[in-house]
Amino acid sequence: FLGAIPFSAGSFFVYINLDKIWQEPIVHFTPLQNFINGCVAAGVAQTLSFPFETVKRKMQAQSPWLPHCGAVDVHFTGMADCFRQTVKNKGVLGLWSGLTPSLLKIVPYFGVMFSTFEFCKRVCLYRNGYIESPLNYKLTPGVDQSLQPQELRELKLLRRETFEPRKSALEN
Repeated sequence: FLGAIPFSAGSFFVYINLDKIWQEPIVHFTPLQNFINGCVAAGVAQTLSFPFETVKRKMQAQSPWLPHCGAVDVHFTGMADCFRQTVKNKGVLGLWSGLTPSLLKIVPYFGVMFSTFEFCKRVCLYRNGYIESPLNYKLTPGVDQSLQPQELRELKLLRRETFEPRKSALEN
């Protein structure tokens, strides 16, 4: 939880902004561009969120349920104390200890994940004639874009005529 939220939010934020940097419509991205975007997003997010992952691992290692409290000679009172002691004992770069193997594992994985996501999005949405995702931020007529705005107005008018009682000419 401690490392997952900053990493997930960071990778998504970087990925979305990399889409804007290419300065071409997303529908024209090649699989290689999507792969590169995913790799860069994962690399940046992992590098920025790795201190939280380091602290999480250090705190897990001193678990009271492990024999001899995990055989760790340094004990932390909390997350802030773990940050302080790590910086004090190993320097600021100690927070990024073990980053390289983690990057070698995560970067290609996220490159494949994001390019697969974009491929599926293209197949499911754009090849079916949609320009935008039907799950966009703003509501559109028919939500799933099955109705155009004019058709929606006609449908509302038809419903209104069906449910309103008609007045006879004598009542006027």
